[in-house]
Amino acid sequence: MTVQNFDWPVMRIAPSPRGASARGEWLAITAVLLIVAVFLRGWEFGNPIKGLDEQYYLLVGDRMWAGALPYVDLWDRKPFGPFALFAGVRLLGGDGVVQAQVVATLFATATALIVTHIARRSAARTPAILGGVTYLIGLQMLWGGNTQTPVFYNLFIAGAAWLLLDTAPALDRRHDLVRAIVAMLLAGLAIQIKTTALFEGGFLGLWLIGRMIGARSPFPRWFITASLLALIALLPTLAVMIGYGAIGHFPEWWFANVQSQFLKHGAPGPALLRLRETAALSAPILMLIGFGLWQMTGRTINRLSRWPADAVFLAGWATACVVGTLAIGGYWAHYALPLVVPASILGAQAFAMPRWGRLGFALFAFYPIVDATALDYIASKDERAHVAATLAAIPDDVTRRCLFIYQGPVIYYHLKHACLVTRFAFSDHLRSAAEADALGENAATALRAALARRPGTILDVAGSTWKEPNLTNDAILAADLRRHYTAIARLPQEHYLTGREWLVVWRRNDLLTPGELRKFG
Repeated sequence: MTVQNFDWPVMRIAPSPRGASARGEWLAITAVLLIVAVFLRGWEFGNPIKGLDEQYYLLVGDRMWAGALPYVDLWDRKPFGPFALFAGVRLLGGDGVVQAQVVATLFATATALIVTHIARRSAARTPAILGGVTYLIGLQMLWGGNTQTPVFYNLFIAGAAWLLLDTAPALDRRHDLVRAIVAMLLAGLAIQIKTTALFEGGFLGLWLIGRMIGARSPFPRWFITASLLALIALLPTLAVMIGYGAIGHFPEWWFANVQSQFLKHGAPGPALLRLRETAALSAPILMLIGFGLWQMTGRTINRLSRWPADAVFLAGWATACVVGTLAIGGYWAHYALPLVVPASILGAQAFAMPRWGRLGFALFAFYPIVDATALDYIASKDERAHVAATLAAIPDDVTRRCLFIYQGPVIYYHLKHACLVTRFAFSDHLRSAAEADALGENAATALRAALARRPGTILDVAGSTWKEPNLTNDAILAADLRRHYTAIARLPQEHYLTGREWLVVWRRNDLLTPGELRKFG
């Protein structure tokens, strides 16, 4: 790989090896990154209740094979991509839990490899590899150790960036336009996995066109190119939209993907607490960006005109990630996962600093490694025990009598093959005040309709510390439980956000057996 002739004011690196030697080097780097990824993430393999959204993606992906249609039979506002992705995971066999985690690990490894490739443009081999390792560590720091959507779509955005960095400003070299088209298609796929990827995809497109204008490309040429690339980026979304229109469900798709985004409203107090937590967890990532830019630009960060082209690109990319993190509110830590990609590339520059670089990497990596190897191991062991106890407590007739999870891990729908009484199967939809006006129907009406179907078993959480409860729905459920249900099990509910809670299994009174009563007693 050839290093471009940018004005690198700090370091000069030797050319990368070519041919068979280069292939061997990159195979070795790939193996190292894969080993690190499995080492960091493997402790959670097979843990079904790691994360929240991920459980719902698997449920919907599984039910799609039985004919369920996202937004119609199972509601959510996520794009179509995660559900299609997890439906594909179900082809790998098993229950899909460990299969999805392995696939996510491969995605993370591939993204780390691209990070290393991009970092190698301006850093020596060892710091570049440390940049790839930093990506894997950064995922752990921001709740990306499982199957959250950025673990998947970061690969597409990183791949797009890698393709674009090797194009000429005027896109006038052989294959430049093809690279740009493929990059925009990758960005479009990323947007169909998480809508906020449009900020990164938008930055990539604007950067391309800005360079064309700066290279004095004629107006017709850059305008036509910009229009073509925008269309390419929209193709995956247009395909899904047209598909839903063709089967008569465009209104459901439109409401879930567009309108509901503006109807969700969280309380400011909990949102600010999450923002503070996200800022604290992101601080080491932001420090990497600062040190990397400082090193990359030869300590001339106050003079933009002297910035190398890659530094401008990475700074803009990181800014787009920050905008995407903050754009939709909520401020959950995993929203900042896209920021880890440009930060890790810049981290290679920071780790190349004389004397302090390796020490900086050791300090950055210490706690995430301890967390992954010790704390995650302990938590996963406990959570597996909770899952086994809960599965044993949930009656097997939920396949016929149905299960309703008002609060608690929705993975139990999937693991017990339970029939559903509502299309709002993700527990936040009905228990959260933030969702009350964003479902397309009244949340209380939706809950009453679910209870009217008389589910045989209901899961709820006692002592819930959820910060945005739907008090109306809480009261409706409590009244129905008092009248028609009896608690048959009370189990520890470990949750990485709320601490110790109790998961209560409620059984419909007319289905209750003496054995179930004795178990609870």
